[in-house]
Amino acid sequence: MLASATSPKQPPPIVELRGVDFCYGTHLALHNIHLSAERNRVTALIGPSGCGKSTLLRCVNRMNERLTGARVSQGQVFVKGKNIHDADVDLTQLRKQVGMVFQKSNPFPKSIYDNVAYGLKIHGITAKDILDDAVERALRSAVLWHELKDRLNQNALRLSGGEQQRLCIARAIATNPDVLLMDEPCSALDPIATLQIEELMQQLAHDYTVIFVTHNMQQAVRVSDYTAFLHLGRLIEFGDTEELFSNPKQKLTESYLRGTFS
Repeated sequence: MLASATSPKQPPPIVELRGVDFCYGTHLALHNIHLSAERNRVTALIGPSGCGKSTLLRCVNRMNERLTGARVSQGQVFVKGKNIHDADVDLTQLRKQVGMVFQKSNPFPKSIYDNVAYGLKIHGITAKDILDDAVERALRSAVLWHELKDRLNQNALRLSGGEQQRLCIARAIATNPDVLLMDEPCSALDPIATLQIEELMQQLAHDYTVIFVTHNMQQAVRVSDYTAFLHLGRLIEFGDTEELFSNPKQKLTESYLRGTFS
């Protein structure tokens, strides 16, 4: 639901963008974005290339700011009610709270175990029993434990593409984040691996709030509870996925969904 339309009877959203403008230097990439993501729900971001989907996604963990001159120029972003641009926000802690999986699987050239344990070690956790438990939990959540439990010392780069992407998901959730961001997580995968990731995304929503970018509109229908349609940096329509796809309220949304968009 739109932030401005959130019912007072509902629990507060985990993620909320209020009137966000985002700039790359002098280029305005996002304009006046109002968007919220509810706890334990999957939200899809759709729209043509260059519409601002990935930029919006990366606003939630401030990954955009790694680029010189990239900034939120107006508006606020909240995670669990906290403005993530407040002076007391620690970026390392924020990115622990908001995990991310990228378009191309990017396992480290380390063992499977060390890949999953990486974030925990960054946060100072070194006790083997704690690491062991967290690695097993994350691999089970990523539906990889039974496949890999006897190969934890194997180099992660030897895994298949689908296994590598699920390993990256395990790495992202090992620190037990509140939010999981996924930027076109299936774009480099074959249909079978794609189906596995889609099923996994729905399972993960039992424990996490999932926000993902996709160019595949049918994937949004299959996986998400809510869908946001963006065009030229503006949020055109946002709502229940089934409702948005069956009865879009904006002509631009309808044009895009019907393939008559130009």
